[in-house]
Amino acid sequence: MPTTILVEPNPSGHRPQAVATVAVVAARTSDVLVLTSRGASEDPRFEENVGPLGLRVEERFDQVIPPTREIAREIAAVCQAEDVDRVVVLDADQALKRWWYDAPRELGIRRRGRPRVMFMLTRYPAKLKLTDWIGWRLRLPKAALALAAMASGSLHQVAGYAGLDDMTRGWIVKRTRDPAPCSAHSRDRAAHREELGLPADRRLVGIFGGISERKHPHVIWEAMQRRRIDADLVLAGGLSPGVTEWVDSVGPSAHGRIIVRDGVLSNEVLDKTLAAVDVIPLVMTNNGPSGIMGKALAAHVPVVTAGSEVRAREVRAYDGGEVATIDADSIGSAIERALARDPEAPRRNTVPPATEDEFAEIILGVRRR
Repeated sequence: MPTTILVEPNPSGHRPQAVATVAVVAARTSDVLVLTSRGASEDPRFEENVGPLGLRVEERFDQVIPPTREIAREIAAVCQAEDVDRVVVLDADQALKRWWYDAPRELGIRRRGRPRVMFMLTRYPAKLKLTDWIGWRLRLPKAALALAAMASGSLHQVAGYAGLDDMTRGWIVKRTRDPAPCSAHSRDRAAHREELGLPADRRLVGIFGGISERKHPHVIWEAMQRRRIDADLVLAGGLSPGVTEWVDSVGPSAHGRIIVRDGVLSNEVLDKTLAAVDVIPLVMTNNGPSGIMGKALAAHVPVVTAGSEVRAREVRAYDGGEVATIDADSIGSAIERALARDPEAPRRNTVPPATEDEFAEIILGVRRR
C-alpha cells in the first residue's frame, strides 16, 4: 500500500484536529505517516487528536516552523525509502514562501513517479471586496507563489479555509470549509453546567480557546458593564499573561463576575463548556473563519461577531447570531440581542453543514466541488 505523508510540525491549537481529520480519510487508501516536531507527541492536543488513530508519527523537526528546505529534505528522505503517493503540508503559509526555490532541489522534480504535493493554507483570504487592499496585499503574493511552485513541478494543489457560507470551488487555491464538529449541544445546557460546576441560574457569555488580547476580552467585559448586562463572563482556555493580568485587575461588579478556566481543555470539556454558555462573542480583527464559531453554530449557541466580514457572512447564512463593530456599545447591544433570542425558534439556514469528509477530500485532491 502506498504512503501519504502529512507534515505538521506545530502540534498546538486547532492543528492536530486538522491532522486527524485528513488522516482518517487518507488512511482509507494508503498508509499514513505524520512528520512533526520533536516532543509533539507529548502535547496534550496532539496526543488527544492524533494519538488514538495509531498512525506512524516521526518527530524529525527541531522547530515548530522549520526552514522550508528542511521540510523538503525530510519528505525526500521518506520518498527514497518507501512508495509515497501523496504529501500534504498542513499550515503551509510559511513554507509556501520558498517552496518554489527549495523544493525542486531537494525533491528532485525530474524523478519519475514523484508524489503529488498538496498545501493547506490557513491564512489565505478566500473572498474579498475589491476595496479590501489589506486582504489583496495578502492574497495576491500567495497566489503568485503558489503558481511559481506549481510551475516548478514541486506543488500540485493548494487548498485554503473558506467561510462556512462559501460554496464556491476556488481557482488557484481550492476552498474547503472547516467542519469544526461539536460533541455537545445547547439543549443539554443544564446538564453541562452541573457537570462543569458552572452557575445554573446565571446567563453566561463565553470566550474560548487560546485567549489573548487579540480576542478583546477587556472590550467585551466593558461592553457588558456599559450596557449593565446581568451575566457572567467565562474565559475557558489558555490565557495569555496579559489577559491574566487584566483579569486580576478587574474589580467587583454589580452585574456579574469573570469565571476563569485557565489551561488546555480536552475536546470533550471544551465542547461541553461551549455548549453551556448562552452567547459567544468573537471580537477579532483577523478576517477569516473561526473554529470556535463553527462549534458554536453546531451546538446552536448564538454568537456575536465583530471585526470580520467572513464571520459576518457566516452568521447571516446560518442565522446563528448577531453582527457588531469593534465598539463597546455595539458589542453590548449585540450581546443583548443574542441573549434575547428564542432558543427554540428554527434557524433560517441557507447552506448545508460542513463535513469532515468534505474538508479532508478537498485537501487531498479527491473531491471537486
